[in-house]
Amino acid sequence: MAKIGIGSWAGKISLRIARGEVKFNIAEDENGEYKIKVDLPGALKTAKISFMNLKEEGDGKTLSGEGTISVLPGRKLTGAFTFEEDSFVGEIKAPVVGKIKITDGHRIAE
Repeated sequence: MAKIGIGSWAGKISLRIARGEVKFNIAEDENGEYKIKVDLPGALKTAKISFMNLKEEGDGKTLSGEGTISVLPGRKLTGAFTFEEDSFVGEIKAPVVGKIKITDGHRIAE
């Protein structure tokens, strides 16, 4: 079965501390697990993100999981991204910040 969301993607975020385009690449590692590389805009550009407990939801279109970000040490993020061919919608829940919607999600050339 094909992995959900493999490839390069971009979308927009709008937060007080960071506004602009977020880019990420979803790939499969040698163990068949997801690996995700993220480039954030603005004040979050140097933030480091780690992902864990990534799983495919039953609808066959949604990838969800947990993560951490260096600007919120010791706090967990949760998120879900639903892919539809060359587009996606996403939402991340972060302590202190609340819900972060990723809009205008689209596949980008690798």
